[in-house]
Amino acid sequence: MKKLLFVLLICTAIACTKDNYKTLISKKWVIESVTVTPAMKMGGKTSDNYIELSGPQSCVANLSLSFAENGTYVAGANGALCDMMTDASIKTWKRDGDKIILSGSPAAPLSFDGKKLTQTATTEQDGRTYTFVYIYKSK
Repeated sequence: MKKLLFVLLICTAIACTKDNYKTLISKKWVIESVTVTPAMKMGGKTSDNYIELSGPQSCVANLSLSFAENGTYVAGANGALCDMMTDASIKTWKRDGDKIILSGSPAAPLSFDGKKLTQTATTEQDGRTYTFVYIYKSK
């Protein structure tokens, strides 16, 4: 009986992994939130909500990701002036457990739980270190 339960547990884990993979490639992923720590000041306003600071028409407020089965992906944004950010190069992705590693930002892999994609990136600006947490939801 214990062996049967163990086999069923392994089969369930494998099936869930395959379902997560199908979910990843069958959906378009749009930005849900971007949190910055410590809070940042822009335009006279201080907040940890980077989308709020940047505005609803900004590129960051309109970020999206789409993954293809062949290991390529498209990252885009349709906000004002976002066409100035276009990159026609072929971008690739690979899966490493629950991590999605993008060729465009290999130092900041995304975590995938089957429902949301989460990416953490750190940058320095004006002598301060900021950590950004991007959360994408499926559309």
